[in-house]
Amino acid sequence: MATIKETMTQLMGDDEAGENCPTATQDITINLRNRAKAINSANYGPENPDLPNTAFWKKKADEWEVDIEDAKMSRCGNCAAFNQEESMLDCIEKGIGGEGDAEEVIDKADLGYCEIFDFKCAASRTCDAWVAESDEDEGEDYEAGENSAMEGDDMEDKPMLVIKIGAKK
Repeated sequence: MATIKETMTQLMGDDEAGENCPTATQDITINLRNRAKAINSANYGPENPDLPNTAFWKKKADEWEVDIEDAKMSRCGNCAAFNQEESMLDCIEKGIGGEGDAEEVIDKADLGYCEIFDFKCAASRTCDAWVAESDEDEGEDYEAGENSAMEGDDMEDKPMLVIKIGAKK
């Protein structure tokens, strides 16, 4: 998670040599620690997305109560928390630095930044915290679930994001 200092630095500007970038994009140790947290707490994976990974996708499908093909459609690349804005990709490139052709690495892995777990993330993977945009964008009404913090008469605005963990499409 971003610290208050990091957040304030980003808000204030000062982009001297990556100072305006999330720490995990510039420090590989912090990035690896945060990625490990995503693996351990939210089952980030699969390890090699180019392989069939049948057991991994079967477990996701069972957890989300969908079929395997539907589970495979919930990837980091289409998660609302996946950041591939130009400024973020610039940060990732600065962090990779002289370790080869940074643009090639970013393109090959289709890298972005996970705003939930604060690490460089590959678009072809997924995790249990995958977030979809609300159905409001599709013209459908959002209905809060029975355990939702959004229910009640005082709810004036619909949420911007809805976390769909275990929800059927």
